[in-house]
Amino acid sequence: MDFKQFQYVLKVAECRNITKAAEQLFVSQPALSSFLAKTEEELGAKIFDRSTNPLSLTQAGECYVKTAKRILALQENLKKDVEDLNTCRGGVIKIGLSDMRATVLLPFVLPEFKRLYPNIKIQTLESRSVGVEENVRSGAADLGLIPLYYMSDEFSTQVLYDEELLLVSGQELPCHRGELRSWVEIEELNDKDFIFLPSHTRIRRAIEAVFLEHGVRPRSIMDSSNHMTLYLIASTGMAMTIVPEAIVRMMNPVRLPHVYSLGKAGFHWNIGAIWRKDMELSSAQQLLVRLLKNHY
Repeated sequence: MDFKQFQYVLKVAECRNITKAAEQLFVSQPALSSFLAKTEEELGAKIFDRSTNPLSLTQAGECYVKTAKRILALQENLKKDVEDLNTCRGGVIKIGLSDMRATVLLPFVLPEFKRLYPNIKIQTLESRSVGVEENVRSGAADLGLIPLYYMSDEFSTQVLYDEELLLVSGQELPCHRGELRSWVEIEELNDKDFIFLPSHTRIRRAIEAVFLEHGVRPRSIMDSSNHMTLYLIASTGMAMTIVPEAIVRMMNPVRLPHVYSLGKAGFHWNIGAIWRKDMELSSAQQLLVRLLKNHY
């Protein structure tokens, strides 16, 4: 397979000008024009509409470019996998995630990963979920670990574990006894004081959707961008909050408030790994995802 053919066509599609593309490819303009003409002849259809200025793709050209990008991405992934298997050379896996998830996930997974891949370095890019998505989209991160809630279909995903979002209160509430913990009726939270993460966050949107479904209107008296701050303030009895179960496990030794499930079945969402659809995970990246999944 002539990968140079794909690279040349993609460069012309990017520049939308044969002369500019030839300069960047370090070939002559006549040679590139001849190459494109031969490619179109083999394809049996025109790739570029030369009657427009700048050049534009034909319908067949759009299909060609889309497929060419996939093939070159697969070629690059194959090279990485073979190099990884044959030489075990060092490298870097860049993971986008929140600082909270870095704290509760990585210490339990990285020692085993490091034992199997001692020459591969892990680099974290810590930010809110929106920032994680953008880092994966731009290629700044290879993998992202975020709640799979309101997810764009532009990413490939793998569910890692189910996480419950828990109600935290400094005061004891009327509740029902469940198998794992006591639970409260969601409707009983109407007009209660709450503190939340900011409105643009995934967890805030998820909580608001559940409250709306049950006709509950809490009084939001404060926002904070830190789960631990929410937990500690709620534990004083000033207001209630809702945080991931991981925060409750991590903060219990500091202060133990009353913790409840929301409704008998609890309020859950999936935490997962995401990556670009045009990228295949290397063997090391696949192992890291499996370790994260197996931890739960």
